[in-house]
Amino acid sequence: MELTPRIKRRIAQDYTGGDREAVEGILFEVVNDYDRGVDGSERVAAATLIHGQGKVDRFLLAAQIAREDFRDILMDSGLEHEDWRERLDAEFGTDS
Repeated sequence: MELTPRIKRRIAQDYTGGDREAVEGILFEVVNDYDRGVDGSERVAAATLIHGQGKVDRFLLAAQIAREDFRDILMDSGLEHEDWRERLDAEFGTDS
């Protein structure tokens, strides 16, 4: 499953150069490991980026957490509740 435009936009905003490419590649792997449909995959991708806070070391930790148990990364990022779509829209914009 591909990363959505707003996820790619956030990666471009938070990371530069080679870091951007590496983050996108790792996040693509995380999403494809998870792969529970577009909404669920985007939710996990967004949670991983939120946790990463634009820092490569935090992002790598977030990716590891997401791979081990996606529910933990959702809780760590505030996307665990039913209002996750609204939070995602607020953080990443409304176009997916």
